[in-house]
Amino acid sequence: MRYSNSFILKKKAVPPDAGWSLTLADMMTLLLCFFVIIVSISKVDPNRYEAMSDVLAEAMRSKGAPSKRVASETRMRVEGKSKNLFALQLELAKLVGRDANAVSLKMRPDAVAINLKGGVFFQLGSASLTGDALRILDKLAAPLTEAHYQLTIEGHSDNLPIKSSQFPSNWELSSARASSVARYFIAQGFPKNDIRVLGLADTRPLAPNTDAKGNSIPENQSRNRRVVILVRPMKG
Repeated sequence: MRYSNSFILKKKAVPPDAGWSLTLADMMTLLLCFFVIIVSISKVDPNRYEAMSDVLAEAMRSKGAPSKRVASETRMRVEGKSKNLFALQLELAKLVGRDANAVSLKMRPDAVAINLKGGVFFQLGSASLTGDALRILDKLAAPLTEAHYQLTIEGHSDNLPIKSSQFPSNWELSSARASSVARYFIAQGFPKNDIRVLGLADTRPLAPNTDAKGNSIPENQSRNRRVVILVRPMKG
């Protein structure tokens, strides 16, 4: 006996629900944005980190990818700050000119570092600015005062102990030297609320103060006696 296969039950096709694909697309877009941001801030630049975090925060609030407008504004803001600092470094380098033996400039991720060599700017054991120091600072004052920057002024010393009625230790000496530079800029019209002063003594040497046997290295000690001005753009 043969059975017929002509009667086969078929389930009625149900139209697919496309809603899940939209959700997946949104999730993939957010993941893409996340990885782009991770790559963008892989070099730790505080300005870039802050700007990118703003974009990510807006994306999370809107439950979607950041708008083109916000992304464009963020890119312009981050690039603008970098260009401003680069232009400032070039301007300061031109102003320093022949005094490059007393002042060196270095670009950091978030600031221009102005290294004032202690031997030119201060007498040994003193926090009073020399005549050469005032002449050089006069060159630097205008571009720093006319634009809106934040200054962090660091005082550094060598490892030679100092003990006087005025400076019981290198902490007081390094702080006083940084304060002398800060007072100079304030006298030139720089807003005092935009200046920070740090005395770091011999905690951050540029080079070892002594060799492996503990003998002093005078050239290195001279390099370590310095004041560093960190110039940063205003936040916002």
